[in-house]
Amino acid sequence: MKFGIWNLVVLSLLATTCVPVAADDYHFHHEHVLGTSLHLAVSCDDKATASAIEQSVLQEIDRLNAVLSRWDDRSEFSAWQAGNVHTISKDLARVLRHADHWRNATSHAFDVRAEALTKLWQDAAKQGHVPSDAQRQQLVAQMDAAPYTLTDDAVVQRNDHLPISLDGLAKGYILDQVCALVQREYPGTSDFLINIGGDLRKLGDQPLEIAIENPSDASEGAQPLQTFVVAQPMAMATSGNYRRYFTVGDRQVSHILDPRTGLPAELTRSVTVVSTHAMDADALATSVSVLGPVDGLALIESLADTECCVVTSSGQVVTSRGWPLGTLAANSSKLVAKEDSSKAEQGLFVDFTIQRPKGGRYRRPYVAMWLEDSEGFPVKTAILWLQTEQPGPRWHRDLTRWYRNDRLRKTVENVDLIDTISGATRGPGQYKAHFDGTDNLDQPLPAGKYTLCLEVAREHGTYQIIRETIEWGEKPIAEKKLPGNVEVGSMTYRFAPVASPKNQEAS
Repeated sequence: MKFGIWNLVVLSLLATTCVPVAADDYHFHHEHVLGTSLHLAVSCDDKATASAIEQSVLQEIDRLNAVLSRWDDRSEFSAWQAGNVHTISKDLARVLRHADHWRNATSHAFDVRAEALTKLWQDAAKQGHVPSDAQRQQLVAQMDAAPYTLTDDAVVQRNDHLPISLDGLAKGYILDQVCALVQREYPGTSDFLINIGGDLRKLGDQPLEIAIENPSDASEGAQPLQTFVVAQPMAMATSGNYRRYFTVGDRQVSHILDPRTGLPAELTRSVTVVSTHAMDADALATSVSVLGPVDGLALIESLADTECCVVTSSGQVVTSRGWPLGTLAANSSKLVAKEDSSKAEQGLFVDFTIQRPKGGRYRRPYVAMWLEDSEGFPVKTAILWLQTEQPGPRWHRDLTRWYRNDRLRKTVENVDLIDTISGATRGPGQYKAHFDGTDNLDQPLPAGKYTLCLEVAREHGTYQIIRETIEWGEKPIAEKKLPGNVEVGSMTYRFAPVASPKNQEAS
C-alpha cells in the first residue's frame, strides 16, 4: 500500500514505499470545500468503506462550516457576531476558548480581531496609501482588552464591536474533528490523511515524504526548500506572505498584520509548523509569522510536540531544535541546496488563474504551458497537468496543439515529457510558472522570438488556448496582462533578461 502523489498550495507530498499490508488505498478530491480544494487519502479494507468515510467527512465539514463560517450569514458564528446569539454551541465555544488561549500565550501576537486591521489596510490600499498612524493606533488600543468573555456554560459576552475572523483556527479545528470522527466511527481505518488547501492532519504510520515550498521560487516544478519523511500521526500548517499581500501603489506588503502594532508582519516570508493537532499548528503558523524568527522560535521551543521551520525576510532558513519531528530530526530531515538566487530572478514569469466555470459537473482540466520557437517547435514545457492512469491517457490528445507538436519534439529529443515532468491535475486557484532560460534538454535558449502558449481542455467543459509572442533577449518586459477566458480567469507575464553563462562566470 502507498499513498499516491498530490500537490498542495504550500506543500507537495508523496508516500514512500512501505511493506504491503492488507488494506487498500483510496483517494478522493473535491473542489470548493471551505473555499479551496480537499484531498482525502484513506487506507481501509474495501472501497465501500472508503466511500462511506468520504461521505461522513464531507457531512462533518458541512456541519462545522455551518457553525464557524464567517462567509455564511446563516452560520452560528455570524449570528453570534451580529449579536443575535449569546449561548453558543460546544464547537464554537471550543474555538473561541482556543483563540483566547493563543492570544494570551503569544502576548497578543495572535488575535481574532486582526480582521479589523485587514479591512483598514484593504480600504487604504484601494486609495493608494497606507493607513495613518492614528487609524492604526486607535484599533490597536481597542484590541488591548480581551475581545469577549466566555463562561463555563458557553455564555459569551462581546467586549467590543470589532469584526472577528476565526480563519486562523477554524480550518484546523475542522481537520481535528474530522480525524476524531474517523477514529471514533471507523476504527478499522489504518491510515487517513485530510488536506484542505495546504493544511493537513495525518493518522497512522504510513510514510509520507513532505516537500516544503521555497518562497523565493514558488513556481510549478521549482526545487523545494526542504524535504523530510513523516511516519507517524501529525498535523501541519503553513503561513506565508509570498502568495497573498496588499498592493499599495507599486509596493507589496504582507497580508499578515501584527495586532500589537497594526503593521504588516515583515520579519518572515513563510512559517511551517508541525504539531499533534491542526488547530494548534494553524494558530502557531500565524503567530510565529507575527512574532518573527527569534521570539517565534522561542515560543515553539517552550511547547511540547511542536516544531517549526521559518524562512526569514532575507531568505535565511531557521528551525527549532527538534525540527521536523522531535527525536526523529537527525535521520528524517534533508535540506535541499538552494538554487542560485540570481537564476530564480531571471527568465519569463507567468501568473495565471484556473477558474471554475458556472454550471453543473466539474472536472479538473488538463493544462499545458510551453514555449514555441519561431518555427512552432515546443522548446520548453513548463507545466503539464494530466491524468496518467487509465482512462486518462485517451484524453491527452485533447490538448491538441501541445500533443501534436510534442509528437514531433519527442522524435527529435527522445524524451517523453509525460513520463518525466507531468503532474497531477489541479483545481481552481492561482498558479505560477517560470521559464529559466533553458530548453527541455537544459541547454540555453538562444535570443529571438518565442510564443508563450497556455492550453486548457476540460471534460464536460471547453477547450481554450492563449498564445502570446515575446522577444527573448536583453530587454526586460514589464508585467503585461492577457485576456482570460472561461477556463483561465487571468494571466500575466513579465520577463527579466537571463545572463549568459560567460557573464555569470565573470560576475
